[in-house]
Amino acid sequence: MLTNLHGQDYLWPVDLPRRISSNFGETRPRRFHAGLDIQTKGVNGFELKAIASGHIWRVRTSSSGYGRALYLKLDDGNIAVYAHLDRFSPILEDLISLEQERLNSYTVDKYFAPGDFVVQKGDLLGFSGESGGAYGPHLHFEIRDGDSRPLNPLTNGFSLEDGRLPVPEAISITPLDKDAVINGSPLPQIFPLQRIKTREYAFMDTIHVFGKVGLGISVVDHMSWMQNKFNIYGAVLSVDDNEQYRVEFERFAYDQSKLIELERDYSLERLNDGEFHRLFADENSHGLAFISKQSDGKLALSPGYHRVSIKLYDAQKNLVNIKGVIYQAPPIDISVSEIERTKTSVKFRIEPKGIPFPITHFSCYSFKSKGFPEEAIKATETSKDGNGVIVTLPLEDINNKVLQFIGINSQGAVSSPFHTSINITPADYMTVDLDLTIRHLEESVVIQVEVESYLDKFPELTLRNSHILDLTDLQQVTPTAFITRPLSLEEFGGTTEIVVSFHGSPVRESWFPIRSKLSDNSKQTAAVSPGGDCSIQVSPTSFYNTTAYWVEDVNSPVPVEGGTFLTKAYQLQPFDRPLQDSANVAIKLPNYIRDFSKSGIFYYDKDDGWTYLSSRFDEKKWMFFTSLKSLEALTVIQDTIQPVIENTFPGNGGSYAFEDVQLLKASVQDVLAGIEGDKSISMILDNKNLLFEYHPIKEEVSFRLKKPLDSGDHLLIITAEDQVGNTSAKEISFNIR
Repeated sequence: MLTNLHGQDYLWPVDLPRRISSNFGETRPRRFHAGLDIQTKGVNGFELKAIASGHIWRVRTSSSGYGRALYLKLDDGNIAVYAHLDRFSPILEDLISLEQERLNSYTVDKYFAPGDFVVQKGDLLGFSGESGGAYGPHLHFEIRDGDSRPLNPLTNGFSLEDGRLPVPEAISITPLDKDAVINGSPLPQIFPLQRIKTREYAFMDTIHVFGKVGLGISVVDHMSWMQNKFNIYGAVLSVDDNEQYRVEFERFAYDQSKLIELERDYSLERLNDGEFHRLFADENSHGLAFISKQSDGKLALSPGYHRVSIKLYDAQKNLVNIKGVIYQAPPIDISVSEIERTKTSVKFRIEPKGIPFPITHFSCYSFKSKGFPEEAIKATETSKDGNGVIVTLPLEDINNKVLQFIGINSQGAVSSPFHTSINITPADYMTVDLDLTIRHLEESVVIQVEVESYLDKFPELTLRNSHILDLTDLQQVTPTAFITRPLSLEEFGGTTEIVVSFHGSPVRESWFPIRSKLSDNSKQTAAVSPGGDCSIQVSPTSFYNTTAYWVEDVNSPVPVEGGTFLTKAYQLQPFDRPLQDSANVAIKLPNYIRDFSKSGIFYYDKDDGWTYLSSRFDEKKWMFFTSLKSLEALTVIQDTIQPVIENTFPGNGGSYAFEDVQLLKASVQDVLAGIEGDKSISMILDNKNLLFEYHPIKEEVSFRLKKPLDSGDHLLIITAEDQVGNTSAKEISFNIR
């Protein structure tokens, strides 16, 4: 299972201790990390050595991605990749400089014949750096097989000292069919784990499910002498001692890299619930080389109790095991009634509804009237009462609170929550603020109504499209939140508006316009915003599976710094479903907007704020167009702020000894639209264009002089243009003495 296929005696590629900051298979945007990030003490310039004999096959220079990268074909058939180099060996550096001048481009992708550059084990290849898209100095190193498929270096010649165990943090359970329920809820659930022994963890309690479900695991790995968190090597899910799913991060093909959005739980990550490996596959991810073909991991369990085991291990076979029990049975409901109140306590009867198995355990949680949870309430007395239980709760703990009861019957089934209040005046259903959210699950849609304060009325929903669908059986999941039953995608697709009603005297109705569409992977379709000014067009391959999608208006978008909104903001939904291929978006400008220069479509990034998307404008349609690979919040922004060029060396008016000027550099920053790359910048020294390097992370341009500058006056001119056409220039006059 864990054997080295090649390279038992590979040389470590840099003469430094074996310390890494990232390993194989870690999460990167829309891809797996394909190798190791080797630490270089936070500085550049360490010698990089050939790990074995072979020949240099390819050398590439770029201002993005791997930056300066070298590909070494080894005599054993594998390929070693060295990326983010500061510079190559002297002979290669001279050759690449000539190639750049020939092409008049900093970007070069040069291939060599087997006999051009033969190297022996230990030969110098270059020097470590931080070129391209590197976040700080390090060596990104890969081992690929002869077909250029990345291999896990830690099981292919580069084992590291590691006596530390993976640390599981939580499991997730996802409903995989429309009628699936987990502990009384149709929504995905996350459960913490408890450590039993050094290598053993367990579920906190039996988990009650109904229908087909899939498990996930949140886990981090550590290594000896290193503080970073790493990806595990493998995971195995078994039920009743039968293996259901296995994933091992051994190798993959680059055309499978985007499947990380299926191997990891994309929805939980987008909802900020953490990173989980899915321990199940569908027809789209089952071809991923990491995943065993033996079983897809989707659990359609027979009624009753089932023993679950999850084994997690790293490349050095450090293994931990998680055990638990899942109980498969139909969901249950309870009723709770107050039967006696004294000055110090309140008695409640908790009874099952429908299914006759007696209630044996319960939990009770208190909430404030606004729906904020407070604490678990412990009973002072509990007794059996037929199929139910009678519990006594201290009045001082529950007075002026909303209570949530959850019952567990003798078979281990967990009920849906039941809510009641003690001495709380319900909010006025006619004036209470309410909001509507829509959750797109694997094969269904759940609509949630949330109110600002506790009510004694349940809302009802009506979906209007070609027909009318009334939903009157909402489930109260918290004191202020109600959800519908799971709707089939066909029921929800095509909805034009959702009406939330509270029946009483008078009746309150709140209308939510929506224009949802159904993409069933058979034809091109399009959905538009309620006002019709934003549209998303999807092809048969935009989504992995049948998906209901729509466009929402964003009423209060995050403010933009350095720009002006020209349109509303729109949220493309469901934002937590991954795209297989791109989708096309169009946003219409309001008719009163006449100046659309320096404008484009931007999406909101939680880390970087409003971020430019490559867009085009059609004056006839008065629309901006773009394509994107994830469903985001979008708007059109006008950006009129020029790029800033500063921190130049040499400095303007400076005088320098010739030996002190070996590198010309400057920071080139843009507040909003950003710089696309080195093609949007120029460096001209004494009327000669320089083939400079641009670092997109540091936002810096630099040019390493091949020979000292002549004595006398020199003029360096740097120009930059951002992605919407704002330009700036800076002249730096300096003297070499």
